[in-house]
Amino acid sequence: MLPASLFASTEITGHGTASETICDALRRAILEDQIQPGQPLPQSELASGFGVSIIPVREALKHLEAEGLVTFMPNKGAMVIGMNEADILEYSQIRAILEERAAAEGVRNMTRVDFARVEDAYEAFVEGVHGPSGRIRSGALNRAFHNSIYASARSPRLLEMIEDLHVRLDRYIRGHLVIEGRKDITDLEHKAILDACRNRDADLCAKLTRAHILEAAAISIDVFRSRKAAKTAATGT
Repeated sequence: MLPASLFASTEITGHGTASETICDALRRAILEDQIQPGQPLPQSELASGFGVSIIPVREALKHLEAEGLVTFMPNKGAMVIGMNEADILEYSQIRAILEERAAAEGVRNMTRVDFARVEDAYEAFVEGVHGPSGRIRSGALNRAFHNSIYASARSPRLLEMIEDLHVRLDRYIRGHLVIEGRKDITDLEHKAILDACRNRDADLCAKLTRAHILEAAAISIDVFRSRKAAKTAATGT
């Protein structure tokens, strides 16, 4: 059964927007770990919970399938899909290549106004990741900082590919922030990237960005592996 909070926090308003609203609600629930990999997503239960017909539910699930968050199983319907270690590593390596390119181009094309936005995004991340829900907020704040640099690249198709990878990876790569002291290290890494932008050093910014992404991915994979081992030990499966 799906969590009641999924439906209680979502209001369907306006004709033609139901599928988008349902898609957003399900995506948020998946990325915030409210719905776990392997969880079935019965269309009838979703339609009843959201108070809509099957059609917008099916459209929302198809969109999430394209994002790599949902899969359709023969004779079983839709379910939340997860990643294994190899998936996380491969996607992270691709992401590092694309973001390295976006960081370099962003610095080369950055105006004073652009840099002011990067500074604001940096401060927002430093101050915003606190409290019990800080790890959940960290994904959006982290992306806002990096995207503020990439936006200066003026390359929308490159940014679309990066965003697609972010949606697929976010719930896994946040794992490194649960480690004691890791937030402080991330702040320092972001500060070094910010300084490279300030100094107009495109090559250094690209190098730091790539290293930052791959290090966070490696640590997150370790966290993922530890949690999987703990779950196996607890369940015996």
